[in-house]
Amino acid sequence: MTQFDSGGKIQYFDWGTTLWYVDPSNLERGRLCAGIVTFNPYTVEELHVHSNNEQVIYVISGSGKQRIGTRECDIYPRDIHHVPPHSQHQIINTGSEELKLFIVYTPAGFQVPMKAPAAAPLNGDGADIKAFIDYQALGDILSKFSDVIGMGLSILDYNGELIMRTRNYPDFCNLLSDNSSSNYCTSKIQEACRQIDCFDKPYLFKCCNDIMSIIIPIYSGNQVFGYIICGQVFLKKVDEGVARKNMKYLSGRFHIPEAQLLRLYSQIRLELKNRLYLSAEAMRTVASCITDMVASAKRQKELDSSKMSIIEEQIAKAKLEKALREADLKLLQSQIQPHFLFNTLNTIAQMAYVDGAERVANLVWNLSDLLRYTLKKNEQLVPLSEELKILNSYLQIQLSRFGDRLKIDLDVQEALENFLIPSMLLQPLAENAIIHGFEGEVRQGNIKITIGAVENYIHCTIQDDGIGFDPANKKDSPHGCNNIGLSSVKNRLQYYFNNNYTFEIKSKPQAGTTVSLSFPKTGDTHHAGN
Repeated sequence: MTQFDSGGKIQYFDWGTTLWYVDPSNLERGRLCAGIVTFNPYTVEELHVHSNNEQVIYVISGSGKQRIGTRECDIYPRDIHHVPPHSQHQIINTGSEELKLFIVYTPAGFQVPMKAPAAAPLNGDGADIKAFIDYQALGDILSKFSDVIGMGLSILDYNGELIMRTRNYPDFCNLLSDNSSSNYCTSKIQEACRQIDCFDKPYLFKCCNDIMSIIIPIYSGNQVFGYIICGQVFLKKVDEGVARKNMKYLSGRFHIPEAQLLRLYSQIRLELKNRLYLSAEAMRTVASCITDMVASAKRQKELDSSKMSIIEEQIAKAKLEKALREADLKLLQSQIQPHFLFNTLNTIAQMAYVDGAERVANLVWNLSDLLRYTLKKNEQLVPLSEELKILNSYLQIQLSRFGDRLKIDLDVQEALENFLIPSMLLQPLAENAIIHGFEGEVRQGNIKITIGAVENYIHCTIQDDGIGFDPANKKDSPHGCNNIGLSSVKNRLQYYFNNNYTFEIKSKPQAGTTVSLSFPKTGDTHHAGN
């Protein structure tokens, strides 16, 4: 039942009340709504799904537990949590006091504009897409996209053979597919690909043991020359008895310990079916773009078998990166709109400031500045002063987290602040030093960031006294070439300065790590007036 008072609409539930400050019917009209939710002591909200909206939750007082999908966490005053759309969600008040939350709802939507694949069919030798794709560029972007959706992605050739897969592929699937004594996984995938008779829609595929994926054909005309696979998740809870029986069979077939198979099998995510399809629809845009890229490369090869035109290659690559960024951005927007996020963070910061929680307010404002800068400045050259400002916002957030266990020494030559550098160049390096140098450490950590100039080059050094690593063992190194943050920094330096830069990592186990880079001075904005 409901009743009204001067503050808004009060809605009563078995577990407590919601005081709506902005009418909840706004959601039906595609608008934002907000309110304060109060849970009575020792009460449980029923498990439910937000099918058409998402939430940002700020804990005002009390304590309890929150479940989102298969994850559960404790919640305390001043915590901030995000509930994505299409997620199972539940709040539990585990204490003897009321649990009060400030909740902001926003409508959620997801649309991916589709375009037809390239009309010109590829001939026999053109079906091998391995000869035409940029492995590094495609792999880096697919890995970022995979991190956003939380699912593994892989690309296969027209025979169903693996070309590449993202690093968050389930360990269970990696173990079986990499088993040298069998083509167990490959044969199942190849059989599924042969059964696809309609290329215009994703194909739901049960690989084995109730593991579900979606196959998206990469095709031109009537000829398929590759596939994208998205998923490797459960769509329903697995029966434990059946799982043990299946793992026993696999253990005997592949000579892998049954306990190891069960442990890795239990780590596979449980996902909603509609979210799996949303991710697959986004990947159809990527498949269409790969088609365009391969078709363009095939036509150029026919024109000149001795070499490929640089201009055509750049056009094809640019189209691929644009489509991947659009697909990535649309999926991110399906989870939370940036404008809504900034407004929500600022609202929470203002509430915290009014309540006297100035440290919390400053923390939220720093986070808001960092997110806004990341979205707006991603592909620009910016003055060093701007980059230092956003670096400071990030460091303040980490100092709030680590307290006295982290000490930062920032030494910047003042005359350099008006020179231009690639945006988001320094923050990933500082983040790398903190996460891989001191995560899990209890002692004080020290980071020194030095920025200076020698002749016409700017030199940056990020030095930490963290756990370090053995440079000879790059495969297991958290600072190695597969690190997304460091790869992004090197890619930006290569993009803006070609090979006219240096990037070096020195480290020793238990003796810290030093990352050094240098690049040409560019555009003194103070003297140039630009």
